[in-house]
Amino acid sequence: MRRAAFVAMLFAALACEAGVRLDDSASPRSRVDVQSRWLHSEEGLTPERMNAMVADITNLEFRLDTSRYVGKRARIYLVVPAFIQGLRSPDGLRVEWRPRGTFLAGSALPGQRTLVYDGPIQRASLHEAFDVSLYLDARYLDRGLRFDPTFEIDVAP
Repeated sequence: MRRAAFVAMLFAALACEAGVRLDDSASPRSRVDVQSRWLHSEEGLTPERMNAMVADITNLEFRLDTSRYVGKRARIYLVVPAFIQGLRSPDGLRVEWRPRGTFLAGSALPGQRTLVYDGPIQRASLHEAFDVSLYLDARYLDRGLRFDPTFEIDVAP
């Protein structure tokens, strides 16, 4: 009996559409020049604290095409790419976001995906805006940091 239940759960898991990138081409695209600031100004700090910076981006808007998934239950994840132009090591960045709508707040490191929505898909397009903070270690920065997150969806059977 346990084996049959395990096999049924395995097939259900395989039937889920997992990790499909959502089309966000309807999102407003613009280059955002962001000013970073040092987090600490005291002397005698450790190298980690001495090189800590933050850059804030307000009202970063995304429009996600969810038309294929209307009427289905899904999880949507924000994905921070593993490789980020202008960053010599993934250790030099942590991303935090606060939504202005119904998505979940969260944080991620390069190469991670974090849940931002769990529920039914009721519309063909989901719109969300985030206030984003990029926590940076100046020791790993090159010129022209380019942060371009994506979104993935996992759909329940």
